[in-house]
Amino acid sequence: MHALRGFLPILLAAVALAVLGFMAAFVMVFLGDPEFPRPMEVTPQAIAEFTARMEQPYPAETRRFTMRDKTVLTAQSFPATSDTTILLVHGILSASFLLNRSSGLLREATGAEVVAIDLRGHGSSGGFPGDIDYIGQYEDDLADVVAALRSAKPNGKVILAGHSMGGGIALRYASRPGVPPVDGTLLLAPHMGPKSPTTPMERTEAGDRMLRVHVLRTIGLAVFNSVGITTFNGLHTLFFNLPKEFPLRSYSYRAMVGGSPQDHAPALRAIHHPLLLVAGSKDEAFRSAEYEAAVRPHSRGEVVIVDGATHDGVLHDPRALAAIGRWMRARSPRLAQR
Repeated sequence: MHALRGFLPILLAAVALAVLGFMAAFVMVFLGDPEFPRPMEVTPQAIAEFTARMEQPYPAETRRFTMRDKTVLTAQSFPATSDTTILLVHGILSASFLLNRSSGLLREATGAEVVAIDLRGHGSSGGFPGDIDYIGQYEDDLADVVAALRSAKPNGKVILAGHSMGGGIALRYASRPGVPPVDGTLLLAPHMGPKSPTTPMERTEAGDRMLRVHVLRTIGLAVFNSVGITTFNGLHTLFFNLPKEFPLRSYSYRAMVGGSPQDHAPALRAIHHPLLLVAGSKDEAFRSAEYEAAVRPHSRGEVVIVDGATHDGVLHDPRALAAIGRWMRARSPRLAQR
C-alpha cells in the first residue's frame, strides 16, 4: 500500500501531462490557416515552362479506371506496339494533361506505351481537390490501376514512373506489401520524404511566397495520429499562393503525408527491380546534389543528374529522355522495337 501511495502522484502527473499535451495539440490543430502577404512572384522561366506544359502536341486516348470505392480515375494514354507500359504519375498541383508533351517524348524515347494518370482529386479524376479518404489511398489507387494494366496485357511489363509528389507516391507503393508488382521504377525529381537529405528543411523568403506548411496543425495532427485519432486528417496543412479561382490551392494532412514516404531508406530497400532516378541540377524544389547520397546506401539503382535542368524542365530535357531510353533498352531489348 505504501508503494502504491508513492506511485500515485507519478501516475497523476503523467495523466495531467498527457491531458495538457492533447489540449495543446487540439489548439494547434484548429489555429487559423496561414495567409500570404502578397501574390506569388512568377519568373519568366517558370512561365515559359508552364506554357510549354500546357501545349498538347501529342494525340492521346482517354482511359478510365474504376477504383475499389467506385471512384473513377481518368488517364491520358499514348499507345505503342510495345508490351511495356509506363504508368506516369504527376506531381503536386498537376494533372495528366500537363504531361502531354512529356508523355509523348517519353514514348518516343522508350518505345513503350505511356499511361499518364490523374490522381484522385486532380485533373478529370473523381474525388475532392487536394484530399483523399485516408493515408495510403494514393497507393491503393495505383494498385488498382496497375492491376488493370496487367489484366489488359497479361504478358507485359509495367514501369511505375512518378514526378515530384508522384515519385514520392511511387516510393510509398514500393513499401506496400501485397500490391500488384511492377517491373521497374522511374523517379523524376522525386519527393523522397522528410528524412531525405534532398528535402530542404530551412525556410526561404521565396519559398514562403510560394507555399506554406501549417506546421503547428501538422504537429497536432501527428500527435493525434500517434494514438489512432484520424478524425481531423481532412484539415488542410499545405497551402499554395494561387488565385482563388484555382480549384486546387491546398492539400489536407492525409494527402500531404500520403505524397511521400516518411522514410526513404526502407522504401528504396524494398525495390528489388531496376530503378532509375533522374533530376536536374537546377531543381528548385529539392536538393538535387543530395540524390546520390540519399539513394546509394539503400539501392543499386542508377542516379542521373542532368546539368542545368530544372524541376519541371527535366520532364522534357533531351538528355534526361536519352538516359531513360538507354536504361529501358538495357533491361529489355524489345523496347527498341517500333
